[in-house]
Amino acid sequence: MKFRSEAIPACIDDRCATRWPILLVHGVGFKQAEKHRFWGRIPERLRAHGAQVFISNQDGWGSYESNALQLKDIMLRILDEQKVDKINILAHSKGGIDVRLLATLPELKECIASITTISTPHHGSKVLNWVPRTPDLLKRLASTAIDTILILFGDDNPSFVYVCQNLSTASMQEFNSLYPKPDTIFLQSYSVVQKRIRTDLVFSPSMLLIRLFEGENDGLVARESAAFGNYRGEVNENGSWGLSHTDIIDRKLLPIPHGHINRDGFDVSAWWVELVAELKSFGY
Repeated sequence: MKFRSEAIPACIDDRCATRWPILLVHGVGFKQAEKHRFWGRIPERLRAHGAQVFISNQDGWGSYESNALQLKDIMLRILDEQKVDKINILAHSKGGIDVRLLATLPELKECIASITTISTPHHGSKVLNWVPRTPDLLKRLASTAIDTILILFGDDNPSFVYVCQNLSTASMQEFNSLYPKPDTIFLQSYSVVQKRIRTDLVFSPSMLLIRLFEGENDGLVARESAAFGNYRGEVNENGSWGLSHTDIIDRKLLPIPHGHINRDGFDVSAWWVELVAELKSFGY
């Protein structure tokens, strides 16, 4: 289905004019999130309602430690250029874990007003529990081959195998014990569930596999794994079709003739507008 662009006014109102700027932090697979429209029409919609939106550019397959340092540089630049002392962070998928580590850096933990994670595997994935048990030689060979390819696609410091290994349930349990929910930062989380095979054929095989081991999921992240901090529940919970891991970030860029994104009549970018408007109402 061909994407039909929509005319979005420069500024409709100030519903999303939060006290502090918004930083959108992407997950795996994309180094240049803005260039590749990782967030679909979401940034434009938020800006149309008065939000000041910035988009991260950390490695798509970088380790948490490496990506946290890249995000640090991005945050410091925004704080300096915009002359603000805090930022609201909205993160998707693994980006939420990168941000949690970012929030532990002494020079930045007082500069983050809020963190919202969507479809972030806070508790890891049982499907990836086999990775730590793989022979070291195979992991080294796979890491060298895959990371070389990822560098060609733009990553500065990729660690594909390392990332997969650290998304096992045991590794994330250790991560959560080392980096619990920060007391000084408002942190909320949302999950997403793909409820039918035809909701997203790309994620249907992985959705069915993860359902066997972990229950309801969005094609990559189980619902229970996404719950952390102030868990706000499942997006589009009452829909019969649900949303996939990339539906929630408007990656498909489907035409929206009636303002809806899927057969449930759920408008993803409108949900993001409500999310940011709520942050504004909270004083962030």
